[in-house]
Amino acid sequence: MIGVASAAALLLSIGLLWARRIDTATQLCALQALSAAVSLGQVAPTVAILAFALNGVALPLAIARLHGATMLQARGAALLSWTVALALMALTGMAFAGVGTDGLVAAGASVALLGLLLIAFRAHPLAPVLGFLSSQNGLVMLAGAQSELALPTALAVALPLVPALVLAESWQRQ
Repeated sequence: MIGVASAAALLLSIGLLWARRIDTATQLCALQALSAAVSLGQVAPTVAILAFALNGVALPLAIARLHGATMLQARGAALLSWTVALALMALTGMAFAGVGTDGLVAAGASVALLGLLLIAFRAHPLAPVLGFLSSQNGLVMLAGAQSELALPTALAVALPLVPALVLAESWQRQ
């Protein structure tokens, strides 16, 4: 089940890079948060529920209330962004191939890096929020790869502080 959830989160990250509309990207982030919470659920079920409530429900609802422009314009060449995305996934897969179980470490690191790549290749005021939220989901997956997880660490991973701060800053600009 964890392997399927991590693969789904990784595929949703790729879909997030393809998304052209803010509402579609927000829904993909919410589904990705669900997949990440499933991967964390075996280690810390209560924290997984909290992570999904914040990353998959609260922040996407706040993004939906905030967005004005609906299109995500590409920044730079599309071929370059897909080449970098594929190279990042390949390098991350090779680097973390033997670490953890079910490929959760490699998938989590890939999701986190692809979220940061979204910030670099999309020109929209909410692109950083979506990118950091996707990266946060990757961190949740990395936490799920741990056999034992201390409560303060789990809570630090579950709370989407950076995406919320970036969203608040976007809100203030409007």
